Amino acid sequence: MPPIDPVASVAIEPAAPAQPPKFSVVVPVYNVEKYLPGCVKSVVEQPGPRDWECILVDDGATDASGRMCAAFAAEIPGVVAIHQQNAGLAAARNAGIAAATGQWLLFLDSDDEMAPGLLPRLRAALAAHPGFDWYVGRYLELDEQTGTLAPPAELAFEGGDFESEDYPARVERLYQSAHWAVWKYCIRRQFLQESGVEFWPEVLWAEDYPFDLMLLCHTKRLCFLDEQFTIYRANRAGSLLNCNQPKHFAGIAAALKRFQAEFAAGHCTEAQQAEILRRTANAFWPEARAAAVRDTATRRACAPLMRQCRPLYAYGEQCRGRADWVAYRWLVTLCGPRFALWATAHLKRGN
Repeated sequence: MPPIDPVASVAIEPAAPAQPPKFSVVVPVYNVEKYLPGCVKSVVEQPGPRDWECILVDDGATDASGRMCAAFAAEIPGVVAIHQQNAGLAAARNAGIAAATGQWLLFLDSDDEMAPGLLPRLRAALAAHPGFDWYVGRYLELDEQTGTLAPPAELAFEGGDFESEDYPARVERLYQSAHWAVWKYCIRRQFLQESGVEFWPEVLWAEDYPFDLMLLCHTKRLCFLDEQFTIYRANRAGSLLNCNQPKHFAGIAAALKRFQAEFAAGHCTEAQQAEILRRTANAFWPEARAAAVRDTATRRACAPLMRQCRPLYAYGEQCRGRADWVAYRWLVTLCGPRFALWATAHLKRGN
């Protein structure tokens, strides 16, 4: 196998005079040597002034991607490489944020790409819609299996300015128009610093939604931009969304524990607490249904983690509509996760 030349396909323009960048693009990197050149290329070849920095955070990669980060930083002005021991996506993003110097933060996963022409359009949009700390855009899904590129079918994006004193209304507006992932946000760095919100390193699955829910406690205004931010690579083998079921529950349980600590510290109102638990339960229940599988080892691994999520049992929209969801919730609540998983898997086998 010939050696990887990570910068061979990236067009490099002359650097602009040194000045604080407008945008800091934070890219956590872990074992993505196949996709990293395309990711970096999508940032480096954005039209317009080089008013950005691209911060590659090598999270202890065991393939060539860590060396590729160093090569990109050595060869391309504006690209910065940070190397750390493996600590997970959340910790890598926090490291990138700490190193950022730009006015605005953008997030990009290393197997995704920045949409062509985003930065020129974003510069214009920020000027046309001033005064916001948090901008939300669109994204496209690139299906790894079929090769199709299209907007996500399940979202109904609605552009425009939004302001509400009501926290649940803000959450609803955000999730009505956008998946919880942070790679279609543009956030004022000073605002994020002053909020004290960070990604929680102990949450190793679905790291983004706790960040969203906590940050929404600190602003009443959002601006939804009808612009494509990201090309998201869906259905990639080995991605965090395709990891094993117990890890999903471990992530939800860790988020719940941290939320409860925030509640105890008085950082959320009662209305915010109820909405946060409701949204966390909406992440829990689909996983709880999916864990009712034939494999005994998987059920036994999931059951104790599901018990750690017991405060969520009373919440969640899924369990207040269809009879089968309501019945499953009562089975989990009254008989415990281990029996509920076994019984539901047994019923599936009988169908």
